[in-house]
Amino acid sequence: MKQHVSFTVTSLLYAFRTVLGCIIVWLLFKWLQLEKMEWALISVIVVSEPDFGNLRNAITSRVINTVMGCAVGIICILLAGVTVWSFLLAVTIAVFISTSFKKYPSSWKLAPATVSIVMVPAILANAPWREAVTIALTRTGEVLLGCAVALLLGVFFSYIRRLRNPSSLSEQGND
Repeated sequence: MKQHVSFTVTSLLYAFRTVLGCIIVWLLFKWLQLEKMEWALISVIVVSEPDFGNLRNAITSRVINTVMGCAVGIICILLAGVTVWSFLLAVTIAVFISTSFKKYPSSWKLAPATVSIVMVPAILANAPWREAVTIALTRTGEVLLGCAVALLLGVFFSYIRRLRNPSSLSEQGND
């Protein structure tokens, strides 16, 4: 069993940081009296990484893909309405854009997934275009807030680690 499982301080700190990020998002949303927070929580969980370099890359990828997917979704809503056809058009455009740039983040599938996240609830609710745009911007804001919380925690824990063990930077590189 010992050869297949190893619990480390890094694993414990990673779990703690992820849960702490979720607690911060939860309390922040309650304090601001906002009802929807699932995409902020999901973002904290998805982008959190034990290594600061990996965290930075995950956040950069999530932000780029979320903003791009939201922008494409909103443009298609404004030009083609809140319909299944505008959704399919937006997914096609998002895939095309994210696979056409050589240095685009490797997690490019987040862009068309974001299109789905920001458009489908409005389509299913037969929402007017203004409500659809509000839904898209709200969900995108949640993702960005979750990423910001994860980034701030990553910076804080990286700083604490450097204070406790300055030589770890030269040994491990990114963190």
